[in-house]
Amino acid sequence: MARVIVVGVDESQGSRHATRWSAELARDLDAEVQAVHVESRVGLWEFSAIQIDIGPYLDELRGLLDGAWTEALRDVGVTYRTELVRGDAATELLRIAETLDAFVVVAGARKRAHHTHVIGGTAHKLVNRSRRPVVLIPDAE
Repeated sequence: MARVIVVGVDESQGSRHATRWSAELARDLDAEVQAVHVESRVGLWEFSAIQIDIGPYLDELRGLLDGAWTEALRDVGVTYRTELVRGDAATELLRIAETLDAFVVVAGARKRAHHTHVIGGTAHKLVNRSRRPVVLIPDAE
């Protein structure tokens, strides 16, 4: 079985850097990448509460996941798969990493210096809950 890197992807600059870093690591180690976008259930429930069909929105997310958000993986030429799931980002990334026996979880990190935590909530949860190595890629170069 191939070595697997799980990377969280979204529209953020940190995610773009994390995806690029994961692509280069996968190339260097002949590993595969599982690119995962986790959409909050709360946001989807809000759409449903005001009777907005979430189907087109989920289709748009799948398009971004298979397109712009994973461009760095295609550019480097590594083997990758994509997955769109609903739930808490940290919980789902760690669940997928366990299921795939990933050797590392990679995510972009947003600085939150004006709050109690120096990093954002998802990154904080990943670091504190993971039984696997976690690499946080800052949103700035």
